[in-house]
Amino acid sequence: MKPWISLFLLVTYVAITNGGAPFIPREGSVQFLVYFLSRYRGMCVGTLVSRSAVLTAAVCVTHPLTVTKDTRPINVIATTSYRHPRRGIRVQVSKIVIPKWPNASANSGYLMQRSPAILILTRQVPDVLAEVPMRGIEVDFDGEDMLNLHEECTLFGWHFFYKGDKIYPTKKFLLQKNMRAQFMNIAIKHIWCDTLAIKYENALTNLGFSGYTDKSAYMCMRDPDRIAQPCHGMYGAPVVCRGKISAMLMAPDAQWTNCTGFTNIVHLLRNSFLQNFMNCVKGLFFPEIHTEWTQMKKSFYEDVKEEYDYLPEMYDKIKFSSTEDT
Repeated sequence: MKPWISLFLLVTYVAITNGGAPFIPREGSVQFLVYFLSRYRGMCVGTLVSRSAVLTAAVCVTHPLTVTKDTRPINVIATTSYRHPRRGIRVQVSKIVIPKWPNASANSGYLMQRSPAILILTRQVPDVLAEVPMRGIEVDFDGEDMLNLHEECTLFGWHFFYKGDKIYPTKKFLLQKNMRAQFMNIAIKHIWCDTLAIKYENALTNLGFSGYTDKSAYMCMRDPDRIAQPCHGMYGAPVVCRGKISAMLMAPDAQWTNCTGFTNIVHLLRNSFLQNFMNCVKGLFFPEIHTEWTQMKKSFYEDVKEEYDYLPEMYDKIKFSSTEDT
């Protein structure tokens, strides 16, 4: 082997491992978050449940009203918390697994907004040259951890509204380049999310859904400090409680139109509708390390430079044609 190649490999090894054990995510790093371009939602977040499987929202990868499904390849961008075309490692998706919905399009539209999807990757997310070595996070889908009212959880993603977003009359969204962690508490639904829940139910009725929404399938999240502004998060964004992903931002119709509220509705991964699906795919869940939640939360308070660019308003609209470009 040529000397300069050996030197390069040695420097790479030391840079990644800090001279210690190989390929261990550093304390406080978010080693499970990825993102990808969506044909239906613009851009979405995914959560690694193993090094070769990603959990995301079904609205990011399909729509029940499309006649021809979009079969163009999807690449997830991993190993970086800074969103940039030249950062991260791209891994192609080989298969998408979603729950089976009824043929009625109205019910399908409702069930899609409360469903996750599994993206199976063509290969494991590599460690070599990774800014952040990636590992899967544990998934709370069987109700082992009962969450309490006012318990603090964290919503991850890149999408974020600033205060006074109404000054943007063209309805463009600010999309952060640095990954954001928004601290939120579980709140009482009928006090803090009643207006949002009514908006959600009305939107489902307009889709043609007739019936009662399952209120036990979602929970209300609120920022008591009024700084997180979760009114528009990225779809597929995980809600992590006690070091496990417990819920996900799945439903476009359960979002505020503007930043008029410091609350959000997220759908739980443990509910009767998803039980069979989650039991079916749980064999894909393989978290290799336990998330040190206390240390991770401390790292989020470090100052991060605010950088963003614009995402057009199509983010908040569903594309009905699978041939349209994002």
